[in-house]
Amino acid sequence: MTSSVPDGGDQGRLLVVGAGTMGAQIAQQAALHGVDVSLVDVDGEHLKRAMAGNRQWLDRRVEKGKLGRDEAEDAASRVTPTTDLAGAASESAWAIEAVVELPSVKREIFAELDAHLPARAGIATNSSNIVVSRLADATARPELCCNMHFFHPVLVMDLCEVVRGPETSDDTCARAVAWSKRMGRTPIVVEKEIDGFIVNRILGAASREAFSLLQGGVASAEDIDIAVRKGLNWPMGPFQLADFSGLDTVLTIRRDRMERDHAPGDVATVAILERMVGAGRLGRKSGRGFYDYAVDPPAPLPPPD
Repeated sequence: MTSSVPDGGDQGRLLVVGAGTMGAQIAQQAALHGVDVSLVDVDGEHLKRAMAGNRQWLDRRVEKGKLGRDEAEDAASRVTPTTDLAGAASESAWAIEAVVELPSVKREIFAELDAHLPARAGIATNSSNIVVSRLADATARPELCCNMHFFHPVLVMDLCEVVRGPETSDDTCARAVAWSKRMGRTPIVVEKEIDGFIVNRILGAASREAFSLLQGGVASAEDIDIAVRKGLNWPMGPFQLADFSGLDTVLTIRRDRMERDHAPGDVATVAILERMVGAGRLGRKSGRGFYDYAVDPPAPLPPPD
């Protein structure tokens, strides 16, 4: 079982910082595989919602016969919510940061983790957009930092992209792979930092082309989605996927890429998403995006003026 000695050993306790959807599910995924987890957030209400949401997911699995009641109770008990980052970090062997996608906020978290984690503990960011080299120099342990990019929803999606930064050591990369496996996820290693890593780089290319087609009036968002689902056999079209991810989140990522890399391919995407977000259409979480989620099945909506 897990060690009670916070020596950075990889059979120790996991720390997850950020109790949003990703952080909450990363914590629960680890707990389902016997890992003791501290889930930290500055907002106690966020923690309550995260724990309640995870509990609902566990209960549904039990009701469907996919998880035993004792297993569910064990998994729920292994996640400890807390607002005390310093205290939780001092008892943890590895940390995964899953806070808002802003480098300034993440750097603050990395610095605080560095101050309180055991000397050998690694720090991973779950970011799909911000590479660890933009964060690691906020610590005195850049060789112990990497990306561990899980996919939404973490409790369903099997992949974890382990991304090596320029100063990430071979040992840290191997340990991140081991942690992914310990959490019941399949890791791949991205050997160098690259925009979008593997999955989102491929998806991003397809998405940019879809937005360009929409901006050019070639076809409607609905018909582009149908073409991708029926022609490529993808489970979702690019606009359905954007709604699922959150249009504000996609806008932040694409705008950051456009400004950072002067990427002309993102201009159409950013222009469309700025209109959507400006109209309060954020996708599924707001009930309206490219589709209206107040009806079943969701109905396509005309673009905002």
